[in-house]
Amino acid sequence: MNRRNFSQLACAAGIVSIGSSSLAGKGKQPNLLIIHTDEHNFRTLGCYRDLMTPDQAFVWGKGVKVDTPHIDSIAHDGALCTSYYASSPVCTPSRASLVSGMYPVHTGSPVNDMPLNDGLVTFAEVLKGQGYATSYVGKWHLDGDAKPGFAPKRQFGFSDNRYMFNRGHWKLLKKSGNTAALIGNYNPKTESIKVDIEAADETSFTTDFLTDRALEILARDKSKPFCLMLAIPDPHGPNTVRKPYDTMFEPLHFENPRTMDVDEGTMPKWVNLTGKNAVEKLNQAQMARYFGMVKCIDDNVGKILNYLKSQGLEKNTIVVFTSDHGDLMGEHRKNNKGLPYETSACIPFVIRYPGKIPPGKVIHTAQCNVDFAPMALSMMGVTNGWPEFHGKDTSPDFLSPDKEVDGDRIVYFTNANSRWVAAASDRYKLVLSPTDDPWLFDLQKDPDEMVNFYNNPEYKPVVDRMQAELVTQMKRYGEPALEKVNLIYETGGFVGEKPEVALATSEGYLVDSGNHSAKGRAGQWSRAVTVPAGSFEPNSTYDLEIEWESKGLAEGAEFFANFVAGKKDKQNRQIETWSGAVGESGVVRKQFKTTSSTDWTLHVGVKDGGELLVKRIKIKKK
Repeated sequence: MNRRNFSQLACAAGIVSIGSSSLAGKGKQPNLLIIHTDEHNFRTLGCYRDLMTPDQAFVWGKGVKVDTPHIDSIAHDGALCTSYYASSPVCTPSRASLVSGMYPVHTGSPVNDMPLNDGLVTFAEVLKGQGYATSYVGKWHLDGDAKPGFAPKRQFGFSDNRYMFNRGHWKLLKKSGNTAALIGNYNPKTESIKVDIEAADETSFTTDFLTDRALEILARDKSKPFCLMLAIPDPHGPNTVRKPYDTMFEPLHFENPRTMDVDEGTMPKWVNLTGKNAVEKLNQAQMARYFGMVKCIDDNVGKILNYLKSQGLEKNTIVVFTSDHGDLMGEHRKNNKGLPYETSACIPFVIRYPGKIPPGKVIHTAQCNVDFAPMALSMMGVTNGWPEFHGKDTSPDFLSPDKEVDGDRIVYFTNANSRWVAAASDRYKLVLSPTDDPWLFDLQKDPDEMVNFYNNPEYKPVVDRMQAELVTQMKRYGEPALEKVNLIYETGGFVGEKPEVALATSEGYLVDSGNHSAKGRAGQWSRAVTVPAGSFEPNSTYDLEIEWESKGLAEGAEFFANFVAGKKDKQNRQIETWSGAVGESGVVRKQFKTTSSTDWTLHVGVKDGGELLVKRIKIKKK
């Protein structure tokens, strides 16, 4: 079953299948190279467009595209997945699943800026134990709030993480001693930087800089088994790029995608058309520079592939290109990520392994990035030292001689704090949310995801199967949404931009009676609950109640409720702290006042060592 109007292997794309040759590098340990981008829309890759009908390939206008021959070559020489989903279409949780093979809630990183749990075993840790040289270059986003946070102390199996940085989308970098440093005027109070993008060149622009560091590591480790992950922070915003890419796509005119021209009343409520990510028309300059960032990435992928070939490494190196989530880029009247729509939750995934993966393979069977760790390790022949994975070893899909793989597997994925959960197969997608009626999409009949087939009698067998499998997997993997069926959601009043914990009611309440926990460690602020920006009205007063239970607290540590006007204004914050021994519980009551800012956010958690369980949170506007 094809989906998203993918054609039958798109013969017109020149993708052909040939018989597998003898195993390349037989007897040698294969290398693993992962090139990972951030917020990457799969429609910007030629190898994906080649498999689509024109109306799907060119949603921004006929012929509006960016050519990506180097990334495409990975797909042509190996396999492409059309149904590869992020476990959660947000940076931190998706990355946590990729490296650990587990769903985000079990990693310590279910939402952005939450650190991985100590002791979590990644695929890199397993490979390190097998004698691999393991390295990581680029954005990590799994070490809490540190920004930029170069070379984190906790390596999680990546022995060389000198050029790893925790978070931020920095545009210019330079070497500094044994690590990297920012170029520009950095303000530590606001965690922001002013840069002269006109001064960026092929050595200092972040995509180029990180690629060059990766090439240095490849040169160092080429004579031994290696695992290298290059995590490029583009094409995530800010949409700026160096010359000549900054003007390369300015001649294009980007048309609004047809899914932008819909009535809000016909859309799912979880779309939430409030806040800065809602759009009524495309920004031409932003779109052109996004394309420019993609082109710069592809050119740098070409540099890496050429190096592997020049050194005789290509036959024994598994090369993967993927991302943490997509970017809606105007579809469904939204930008960025966080929704279960395809261009947000479905991510590009192409892989080559000469002699093992037949060239030109297309895999339609649904997969999730929790599958990556067990798949990669199995493909590499590493079967010892595995931790418990939630993901499935999908290597047989890649290694089979079949030209196309089209199974009926169902995977599930979710949004942080369970605003929705979704199940997807190669054709269907079911989305459940406490804020809306269930939605069932038929990606073959309706690749634009505009029609709800849930109540169509013809789809009842599909609905029953999808719902049953979704509940089964949620139970199997401990999905918190199962414990949050008593969330109180009402209509009216002020509704926030991203109401991930709860929605405002007409009386001005925010209520969540689910269970949220946070495990903290020394030097870290770990969050159990985040009420995101956009949930509070400016110039208002709120009464807060937190019902809590202590699971333990280290000496000098404390629990906190931190009310702050956005990440860029840490001086404008109101904070309440308290303590409690193991088993102690209580209710914290605090009054907060907002200013004219619209970015007020509430974080509840533990500072330093300890564990806090938030059992209920209630916020009432005065």
